[in-house]
Amino acid sequence: MAKSVPLDFPSLRQFAERPALTDGQHSLSYQQLAEQVSQLANWLQQLPAQRFAISGPNSISWIIADLALAVSDKICVPLPRFFSAAQQAYILDTAAIEIVLETEPLAGSIASTVPGLWYRQVPQSGTHDVPTFPISSGKVTFTSGTTGSPKGVCLSWAQQAATLAGLVKALGAEFSAEAQQQQLRHYCLLPLSTLLENQAGVYLPLALGQQIIVLNESQSGLSGSSKLDLAQLAQSLAQYQPHSLILTPQLLQALLLICQQQRALAASFRFIAVGGAHCAPALLAQAAQLGLPVYQGYGLSEAGSVVALNLPAANRPGSVGKALPHIQLRINAGQIEVQGQLYAGYLGEAARDADSWLATGDLGQLDSEGYLNIDGRNKQLLISSFGRNISPEWLEAELQLCPAIAQAMVCGDAKPWLSALIVPRSAKQLTQLSAQLQALNARLPDYAQIRTALLLNEPFSSQNQQLTDNGRLRRQHILARYQQPLERLYHLTPATAEPVLVPLNQEHRDELLSAIN
Repeated sequence: MAKSVPLDFPSLRQFAERPALTDGQHSLSYQQLAEQVSQLANWLQQLPAQRFAISGPNSISWIIADLALAVSDKICVPLPRFFSAAQQAYILDTAAIEIVLETEPLAGSIASTVPGLWYRQVPQSGTHDVPTFPISSGKVTFTSGTTGSPKGVCLSWAQQAATLAGLVKALGAEFSAEAQQQQLRHYCLLPLSTLLENQAGVYLPLALGQQIIVLNESQSGLSGSSKLDLAQLAQSLAQYQPHSLILTPQLLQALLLICQQQRALAASFRFIAVGGAHCAPALLAQAAQLGLPVYQGYGLSEAGSVVALNLPAANRPGSVGKALPHIQLRINAGQIEVQGQLYAGYLGEAARDADSWLATGDLGQLDSEGYLNIDGRNKQLLISSFGRNISPEWLEAELQLCPAIAQAMVCGDAKPWLSALIVPRSAKQLTQLSAQLQALNARLPDYAQIRTALLLNEPFSSQNQQLTDNGRLRRQHILARYQQPLERLYHLTPATAEPVLVPLNQEHRDELLSAIN
């Protein structure tokens, strides 16, 4: 399958002797990185295989594999480590993957030509034809979405180059000059199989001549998509003093807790991007009080992961910023639509019309200066039995501000009041949790107050099919899992001021009581 490969990194030649990558034990200069990418690309070009997956934890070799597949004109499919075994098998089968490049050796793996990278061939079943790839496909990113099996979004290398160029242009010459002159350091915290970290956490820092800190899960403290060892993250941030990070709102909350204890750490940051879900304005205000340069953005896999972004020279807290230069935005019947250099199509489907507008499913508004404000998801809107329309994401962002809450999902469609599924940060904080919810209700309108809460003993994660690959709640899966105990909440008669907290079951109730006592 022939396609152009315009995704190039002149910085690999421009910044030859600068440090490019470090994993805490090994480091590569830009020249050494260029040599290893070229070496692997030459090897890949000699193989008849066209469809490759990358699997394994964040590492230097993961980045080399990704860049080499771009250079060698192959199809690259990042395999989310936090997907279930069934989802990973589905991807390998659906995309007819021929070879998996692995950053850790597994049974049957063979060493490649690059240190720290192995490969294994995937037997082809022969039971179905190779799926349709839009002709310009370069990278296929699988998103689990809110329901159903993972869906392959096909991006051309040209589209990824356009997103990169848009980011560089939006950041401006001043930021680019600072990044190059001061050798800023970016810390890859999110999994590299996440398109946002892949694009804005690897391609962008390399284009700007930055050094990338790429640590494995035990070093960073973040495993899967949501399991976080706060102490380990704090230790690694203190050790490497990065200048930039990409975070979800939940990880921003964790960073705030760390910076409250390590005030000097906040001063090292130059740019912290937050996306993936709605972020409460108060959380951004707390970051500002600590001096953290946090900028909220908005993106879609279909648009190469970034659509709009607040910037140092154009920041409006509460919004998600202005569209990148290569993207056009409009609001149609309240829904955000995008146009520009977008995805080539979905795996197994016909190529999309490049001139068509893409309906995002997100509700929003554009102000007079072009800043985009997100109002929530169209299909996630709750309508109470009293006829009030409520965006659950708004309230979930408010719940992020409760220190005793690790995760939360709001529900109550066609119900007389709202309930929340809550993962407590600690069983010993249940007394604080009740007080925090009561304080939250005091500042919410009556129709939006959380009257009952089901306390869970298992966090939402991609492993249990309750989070998407970019950390969004898979609401239908969660509702199906907790349908019966949720229904029991509506047999209660909660007081307005004091929300009723209900453990998932008697066994969980005993565990909580034991922890409190």
